Amino acid sequence: MAYSATVTITHAGGRDYQIQISETEAGTATEKAITGLPNKGIITDMKTTKSAGSASTVAPIISTSSASSAAVHTVCKASAAADQNNAFDPPAKYLVTDGTIYYRTICDAGADNTVTTILYFKAGW
Repeated sequence: MAYSATVTITHAGGRDYQIQISETEAGTATEKAITGLPNKGIITDMKTTKSAGSASTVAPIISTSSASSAAVHTVCKASAAADQNNAFDPPAKYLVTDGTIYYRTICDAGADNTVTTILYFKAGW
């Protein structure tokens, strides 16, 4: 099978949004473009769970450009783990011109991993 990811963006009222990313066949370099976001925002929380596959850990990143070798925001704990649950203080800011950010789970092994990530963010700074 090939990498697949679905993204659901839910407006929770006011400036608040939730993004859910459901991935199958995730690996070390798989990436999902998240489109339809406000051009400027802050990411406040992230929860990632690996539910199947050969990876032991994940170390998620968010970037404002596709296939970037450097993360704009590294959104994992100090050490990678099978589950990540992070609150950002201060929140991680992003600024894009087209409402698109890029997400990579960065699994430590395999290309057979099933991962679910939920990001909470606010529009604007």
